[in-house]
Amino acid sequence: MKIISHFTLSLLASAIVFGQTDSVSSGPPVPTMNRTPPDLSLPIDSGLLFLLIVGLGYGIYITSKRMKLKNIAQ
Repeated sequence: MKIISHFTLSLLASAIVFGQTDSVSSGPPVPTMNRTPPDLSLPIDSGLLFLLIVGLGYGIYITSKRMKLKNIAQ
């Protein structure tokens, strides 16, 4: 059973690799002159303040929990 599963897995992996189209023959797309700039409104900082506050709160929680455990051990 182990040999059959290894053979099947390698057969499927090679089928995926060899089943790809030949992208070299098609080549890259032809550039056009009417390019538009990319949209610069990326949502990188939409929840950054919330994430900072939650992280700070979690850090305070973990620190206080460790301090309580240290005080109990003494």
